[in-house]
Amino acid sequence: MLFDQLEEMEVDEFGIPFVDGNKRTNLGGLMRLVFVSEPDENGFRNAAVQCIGLFQLHSFQAKPDDEECPYPLGDVDRWYDWKNWTLSDLASTYFDKTSSLASQDAKSLRKEPSNPGLISAMVHHKISPKKRFEILSSANELKRNERMENAARFAFLIAEQEAHLNTGYFPN
Repeated sequence: MLFDQLEEMEVDEFGIPFVDGNKRTNLGGLMRLVFVSEPDENGFRNAAVQCIGLFQLHSFQAKPDDEECPYPLGDVDRWYDWKNWTLSDLASTYFDKTSSLASQDAKSLRKEPSNPGLISAMVHHKISPKKRFEILSSANELKRNERMENAARFAFLIAEQEAHLNTGYFPN
């Protein structure tokens, strides 16, 4: 029913809260449908969605009161300023060092993000979804930067150890 409503433009967006194991969190991604296939013989569809924003979940109804709506509903606050979150100088330095170590291996070459913001850095440097949640759900900018700096430092330490693989050293 959700896919039908999205295809008919009755619903523009939907949200997917971040789930850690069996625990649903209060942070999620605002999604937009890009493509959905026709249902197969079992009613299953393939879909492509794009995350277009972030939200904080205030309430969640797994089974809405409205019997017409078979999917969960929630009350959310959209985050608008997340695109403007910048990467601290320290985190940027660690990521630059990580990139320079990785560029020594031709298979690791990847184009640097055009926007050196916090979100693009997390994506480019493959920060895990669980770590992204931890960083994004920080209480304030100072804590968010501290967590990102720790993730950047960890990425650098791993890259630094991996750079020695072909020189007879083995990473811890």
